Amino acid sequence: MASKNSPLRAAASRGPAIKTLTTTRVYTFSNYSKAAAHLRPGEALRSKPFDFHGRSWRIKLYPAGFSPATRDFVAVFVKCRTEPFCFYNTGVTIEILDRRGESAVFDDATAKTRTLAMSDGEFSRGYVELARRQELEASSCVCDDDDTVTVRCTLTIGSLAKPPSVFPWRRTAKGDDDDDDLVATPSLIERFAMDVAVDTDAASTSTAAPEVVTGSHTLAISRFSEKKASLARGECVRSVQFRVRGSNWYIKVYPNGHDSGSEGSVSFFLARGRSGERETTAEFAFELVNFAEAGNHKSAKVRGTFDDNASNSEHLGFQRAAAELQSARQMRNDRLIVRCRLGVFKGKPPSPILAEAPAIAVPPDTRSSDFLGLLNSQEGSDITYAAGGTTFRAHTCILLARSPVFREEVRELIDNPEKHPWRRINVEEEEMTAQAFEALLHVVYTDQLPDMSYVEPTDEAVEAMLFAAERYEVGRLKHRCEQWLCSFVTPFTVADILSTAVRYDLRLLEDACVQYATPDHVWEHVKGTDGFDRLRATCPHIVREIESKQRNY
Repeated sequence: MASKNSPLRAAASRGPAIKTLTTTRVYTFSNYSKAAAHLRPGEALRSKPFDFHGRSWRIKLYPAGFSPATRDFVAVFVKCRTEPFCFYNTGVTIEILDRRGESAVFDDATAKTRTLAMSDGEFSRGYVELARRQELEASSCVCDDDDTVTVRCTLTIGSLAKPPSVFPWRRTAKGDDDDDDLVATPSLIERFAMDVAVDTDAASTSTAAPEVVTGSHTLAISRFSEKKASLARGECVRSVQFRVRGSNWYIKVYPNGHDSGSEGSVSFFLARGRSGERETTAEFAFELVNFAEAGNHKSAKVRGTFDDNASNSEHLGFQRAAAELQSARQMRNDRLIVRCRLGVFKGKPPSPILAEAPAIAVPPDTRSSDFLGLLNSQEGSDITYAAGGTTFRAHTCILLARSPVFREEVRELIDNPEKHPWRRINVEEEEMTAQAFEALLHVVYTDQLPDMSYVEPTDEAVEAMLFAAERYEVGRLKHRCEQWLCSFVTPFTVADILSTAVRYDLRLLEDACVQYATPDHVWEHVKGTDGFDRLRATCPHIVREIESKQRNY
């Protein structure tokens, strides 16, 4: 991206507006981890050449660093393979994308070295320290399924840079075609001649007060303990970039603290995602999702001014002791989920009031744990259910309020006491296991699923729970199962999960899986799984729906 003082802007200010040509290329480099382990500093993975403005170009990725001194960083360069060429009228933007190849995680603003660096003579430009390798691998950049990294490069050339008079493949820079056994295969999502970046801020909405634009973003960090063990103090996990009021933002989470004063804590920062953007004032707050029982799970609102200065491009918003966070019940699956709510001021923000009104903190709602304690203690219970060889004591008043089927059964007991003197009901369906009925009661009393740490999405227990939800018309159990199953969606499981969604009419889960599986680069993996064959045999209409959407994708 051309900065305010770039030669491209300077040339435009001296005379008539210069017409520019822009292209965006996306390449996926394979075998990243293998390359990072075996390549030496200065050795690169190379994309296939591409033509633009009558010249030949390629993207070079250095997994082990550009030099021995920068071996801890990943370097990325764009090389013009046609001589002679000067970058005077050329703007270059390089981004490393998330594993889906959609949103930027690292770019010029997040690079450790902000200034574009020259190398390979005068025909290359890029970043020696675009991303710290440990941070890149901990964030959502390396695809776990096929060990790939996706790079997006945008070239902008002023029309004064004339094309060469020779064909680009007849005169190329010497030495660039060495070691072509490392050439990367172009991704299925490679795009040609795209326009410059598009604002994809679908989540941001204007509030009732016109001077603020609000938005939010959620970052989920799986295998948190592994990332905490691999990252040093001062190294972070980054979210993809999201847009609010025309600016890019991202979340940074430091599992071992951001400085010596935060050692032993987890630090949460909000940062600007692009350089060269105007100064902006924003208010933001962090929330640890589903950590209501872990004490203080929300940060206070922080106001900060963000500009192109390194010290003002990010602000600390939240800090929690790592031991306290990891001991919380919700971290049993080793998954940290943090949400940032952001409000960006239009123009100059109002001055803070001199004295804030006092506030009283209300203790967290304990109804779920209270009702669960009532179910487990059986105190005051007045009805017995038998399912799967196990008896369960419950409370008719709660069952009446939570399920129409329970309501009818309880009314039958009350209206005919001579037929049911002991208020006992036997559930005789073979599909109704004791584990499923226990999960049903757990959701009825608490609106939460029981501990599912040892349950896989294909287990019979999940089928039994969905049967119980239909049998007793407990929609909340179906929704909770949908939410839980959605967390297991990958290219290798989505077909089986789709089959379950269709069988039990889980519309939200079905729509989410169809949307996930539609892109070509995901669908190619899905078609190679056993689950795809079962899906095609039992739900051919779903396969046709996805393939019809791909033609318009």
